[in-house]
Amino acid sequence: MASTARRFWIFSPMLFVTLILTPPCQAGVDWEISNTLKTPAAPLDIAASLDGKWTFVLAEGGKLLIYSDKGALEDTIAVDPAMDHIASSGLQAANMPDRIYLASGKNKTVQTVALDFSVQINIQGAPFLGPENAPVVIVAFSDFECPYCSTVGALFDEVLAKHPKEVKIVFKQFPLTMHKQAQSAALASLAAHRQGKFWAYHDLLFENQKSLSEAKYTELAKKLKLDLDRFNKDYKAPVNQQALQRDMADAQLAGVRGTPTIFVNGRRLKERNIKDLQQMISQELAKRGKGGASR
Repeated sequence: MASTARRFWIFSPMLFVTLILTPPCQAGVDWEISNTLKTPAAPLDIAASLDGKWTFVLAEGGKLLIYSDKGALEDTIAVDPAMDHIASSGLQAANMPDRIYLASGKNKTVQTVALDFSVQINIQGAPFLGPENAPVVIVAFSDFECPYCSTVGALFDEVLAKHPKEVKIVFKQFPLTMHKQAQSAALASLAAHRQGKFWAYHDLLFENQKSLSEAKYTELAKKLKLDLDRFNKDYKAPVNQQALQRDMADAQLAGVRGTPTIFVNGRRLKERNIKDLQQMISQELAKRGKGGASR
């Protein structure tokens, strides 16, 4: 043991010298200024959404400035001028809406601001009801085997009756994997759409929701006097499959997780009832100076 100790003390100075003479590692960070925001008021604090799409700036004078990832000022929200700190939470990919937390050291208060961002949804080629250029566009992601989806038609009928010139209803496919016939039913409805009979076929699918099958799709096509040869050709044609996949991809981009999911001019309807739906329609019409009533 003593010999080992002596060897340690003999070699440790050499080790010390070696460490001193070894050149240091070259460490550093590459960086660049990727964006500069010019704010209309002096910024007090800043936060960002977890998905990186939004930057939130708390500015002097009680202003909450919302910037897109491209640096464009999208909106300004009036808040308590005493607020001097900001934080954010939420993750759209997990269907967790963005929330802003504002704090005032002076007043010893914390406020929560719930944000509801509109999303862009591709509706090109999708079946719709109402005027093509209506100022309010309601997009419904639906599944023909979903029992809740079969009930929203009554909501849309009521809305179209009240706003025949202002509202457009768009149907988008989102068949859930838990429903065995949902994807086939979606493809059959798209085949009917190619013959201009989507909505009539749509209604029959929901009426026969509990007995959907390959034979049923043909039966319904016969009932509507569709060209059966064309229907059977279009049913599982690649172009039909591609249209379905586009709808499902659009649903994922919009954060859709279940059915029915309804958007009013890109804003998600949280409660499926006529009161909330009408309120959102009225808000959208008011933004466009059309009032909340049908003309």
